[in-house]
Amino acid sequence: MFLFLAKERRHPNPLVPLSIFRIKGLAAADVTQIIAMAGFYSMFFFVTLYMQNVLHFSATRAGVSYIPVTVGVAISAGVCSKLFVRTGTRPIMVVGALLAAGGVYWLSRIPVNGSYLTNLLPGLMIMSIGLGAVFVGVQTAANAGVPADKAGLAAALINASFQLGAALGLAIFSAVATSRTTHLLAAHSAPLEALTSGFHLALLVSSVFLVAAAVIALRATNTRGEPIPSVEPEFESEMNPVPIVEVG
Repeated sequence: MFLFLAKERRHPNPLVPLSIFRIKGLAAADVTQIIAMAGFYSMFFFVTLYMQNVLHFSATRAGVSYIPVTVGVAISAGVCSKLFVRTGTRPIMVVGALLAAGGVYWLSRIPVNGSYLTNLLPGLMIMSIGLGAVFVGVQTAANAGVPADKAGLAAALINASFQLGAALGLAIFSAVATSRTTHLLAAHSAPLEALTSGFHLALLVSSVFLVAAAVIALRATNTRGEPIPSVEPEFESEMNPVPIVEVG
């Protein structure tokens, strides 16, 4: 990634002009997406493993268990898409990330002999409300203040942030969970207890990442959905350098 950024900085016609990150709040919105998605995506991964390997849910039953989460995200996103017109996106992102952190922390306390209704559903629903809020807030804030002709680039960056966050989260938290489980198995703990303990630690770290996302979101743009401004001459010249024409 660092090599890519170094090459983009020197290239006369870069794929991603780094000057776009000088737009106030855009970088903070993208980083918020990366950190938040690391927590969210990993949470789904470990909760699914818990349902199938510890609670012995079938693949179909585990999938159906997420239907209430889908409903919660849809309702939250719909409400927040109207709410940020009054409050701005920043409070929605911060509160959403903190709510999600609380929900994931609830999930980090799952027991070996847990149940879906008492140990999973409450945390999943709290998390879903936060996820809907963060998604709406970040997507809106990441495009605030971006010139119309660069809106596609801003949208691509926020989508890339989603993918990067998911990949980093799975890599980091899987290592955390595996290390904890391996250590407990070496100490002769019961396999299901060791596996669940690994999930505990990974989900706990996921909730910490979501708190960090809330802190970073404080630096994001607090937009209320204002119209995208036209391109300013100075910004336009930096994003689209005038080609040099050789004479002779």
